[in-house]
Amino acid sequence: METKSTSVLPAPDELIEVKKPTSLLIAQFFLFPLIIIAICVGIFLLFGYLTYEQKTPQEYLNDVRTGSELCCRWQSAYELSNIISSQKEKLRNTDFVNDLIKVYQGSRDGDPRVRRYLALTMGHLGDARAVPVLIEGLSDNDSENQMNNLLALGTIADKSATPAVVQRLSSNDPAIRKMSAFVLSAIKDPAATHDLEIALNDTNDEVRWYAAIALAQINDPAGADVLMKLIDRSYLDALQGFTSEQKDQLLINAVKCLGLLKFQPAKDRILALSQTDPDLGVRDASLEALKKF
Repeated sequence: METKSTSVLPAPDELIEVKKPTSLLIAQFFLFPLIIIAICVGIFLLFGYLTYEQKTPQEYLNDVRTGSELCCRWQSAYELSNIISSQKEKLRNTDFVNDLIKVYQGSRDGDPRVRRYLALTMGHLGDARAVPVLIEGLSDNDSENQMNNLLALGTIADKSATPAVVQRLSSNDPAIRKMSAFVLSAIKDPAATHDLEIALNDTNDEVRWYAAIALAQINDPAGADVLMKLIDRSYLDALQGFTSEQKDQLLINAVKCLGLLKFQPAKDRILALSQTDPDLGVRDASLEALKKF
């Protein structure tokens, strides 16, 4: 006959009391080691911070000039474009600009990323001496470099760039045409009026929008009807491929431009936006625009 094995339980008076872990025990085994690790990490980070020394713009530029084509040159150009904004006042109108231009000119046959970031750097500096080489860069085969050159020209906003930017309004690339119209809105040169009016009939929506905005910047109401569409929420809601934030920004820009033009047919609609639009930025822009009527 098969017998079952059973475990023998101790008598109640033989049970050993299991004590709950105390806070001191928890601290000893868990908290103290964590504190030690945190202190070690903090010391490591502090040591790294104290020993870290950011390169100067001239050092980054030298790395662009002499670094490895595979990685160092474009990475140094990228870092330079990131730090230059905080030092532009100190570097503008100095020999650094001339050095930057020379390095840019010498980078035509190299990694296109180098020219892209150097173009942005020249734009951030805002020195008009860079305008001729940025215009020259508009003929690069790399479309991204063309875009960055256009953006830099818009940041500098020197009217001597107007003819070259206007020429790009006829590009086969709608992105180039859009950027050109956007840049002309920053340059605000009445010499571009005729070409911007032609751009109001572009096949691309965004080109028409930015052409209308650019015209409003030079007090030309030719694009007012386009701007009126942009302050219509139903029109914006039907647009595909745009985020709600992008649509809000388009509306704000249109409201500001119609305010600049003092375009009376827009006044009631802007008043309604100031009272009922769900976006507070749109409401604020509408209130400011109404002050101009």
